[in-house]
Amino acid sequence: MQVQTLRIIIALLLTMVIMLYFYTNRERDHYKSSAEPAVAQILVEMSDWEKEPLLRHFAPEAKQAITHEQLDHLLSIYRSFGRFRSIEELEFSRTVSAFSLFGEKRINYSGVANFDAGPVNVNITLIERNSFFFVYNFSLTRADE
Repeated sequence: MQVQTLRIIIALLLTMVIMLYFYTNRERDHYKSSAEPAVAQILVEMSDWEKEPLLRHFAPEAKQAITHEQLDHLLSIYRSFGRFRSIEELEFSRTVSAFSLFGEKRINYSGVANFDAGPVNVNITLIERNSFFFVYNFSLTRADE
């Protein structure tokens, strides 16, 4: 490969990385005032650990992906966390945001939330539809594990 061709390829790749960085920064700033409060509200409503409030926040894809037995099992685990109390700083995932360029827009956050039982790691992926946020995927684990 010629040196000139290699330089052009490197310049193009570097330009793409810089553009993705600025794009994901803009996405993070855009969703800070809407998606981050939505995460806290969703956790408040879901932390009754009953099926109906949980399923109300799920995207149709999430509802289809989980069986009733799996949902019952998750709820039995999550009930031990108790009620949601507060959330510390949420980290916006640039990777998920960048991959959303090629499909449906997904917003992912991770952080530590405070529940009755103590700190819990939260990872939640949201889909925005008609100005509402729906849970596409989420997981909770004890922060001390």
